Amino acid sequence: MEVTRARIFDEIWSEPMGAVAARYGLTGNGLAKICDRLDIPRPPRSHWTRSEAARGTRPALPAAPLGLSESFALGKRQTRQSPGSRTRMPLEERRRQLLDAAGELAMEGGVLTLSTRDVAQRVGISETQVHNCFGSRTNLLVALARREIERQERRRRDRVTRSTNDHIRVMLSTVGYLHESAQRGPLLQMLLRTPEVRAALREERTAKGEEARAPIIRQLTSGGGMDEASARAATVALTAVSLKAGGIVASRRAPFAMVEEICLGIVMAGHYSDHDIAAHSDR
Repeated sequence: MEVTRARIFDEIWSEPMGAVAARYGLTGNGLAKICDRLDIPRPPRSHWTRSEAARGTRPALPAAPLGLSESFALGKRQTRQSPGSRTRMPLEERRRQLLDAAGELAMEGGVLTLSTRDVAQRVGISETQVHNCFGSRTNLLVALARREIERQERRRRDRVTRSTNDHIRVMLSTVGYLHESAQRGPLLQMLLRTPEVRAALREERTAKGEEARAPIIRQLTSGGGMDEASARAATVALTAVSLKAGGIVASRRAPFAMVEEICLGIVMAGHYSDHDIAAHSDR
């Protein structure tokens, strides 16, 4: 049966989805999937249980997605003409594609308004396929935050391995972290300010922080140097300075060069001081 997007749009906003679907020999879920693929806005699930006054204004019908026409035949799948938009991808490749799209959308309009439907439309697939990869919007955002954290940490480690000198390694680590915060930090800052993302990552971020601090604390306490409590307090304090500086450059609240100079000065002064205390304790 040849129908138009506008016709389906008018019908599903005039009566419940199930009644419309039955006329076309479809299930309500089947018609909903067609609407999602053709970018036809659907009423929310509670729409027909509300009073008419509480239902709100019907949205406008957007243009058909790229490669699809305004009319289509029910029961016959339309094929997009844009290359690769509907090709079947390996799961991991699809997940990377969706994370890339989510990151772009978050940087364009923020995280709060980002939805799985937005991501699906950006990539050119159905919203159901997004849920097949991540399950929910929260899972998508958490996966994106994990990827951003891992990218920053991997690049920091790459910089640190350029030298075997302990003081230079601290300097490279600090400078590298600030540069990563300036380049990729805004996205990660937005993600970590989202309550559900912050809650999901709290335990693993705490564990990774302890893991990163452990070798520094061992170095300061080995050979009869600083006591563990002092070493831990010093390490936590200097880490907090770097994190605060990273947040400032990510949010563009101060010139990068100024923040870098102040942060590096504090961290290096603290690092030399810690080693001086440890050396004095050895003597």
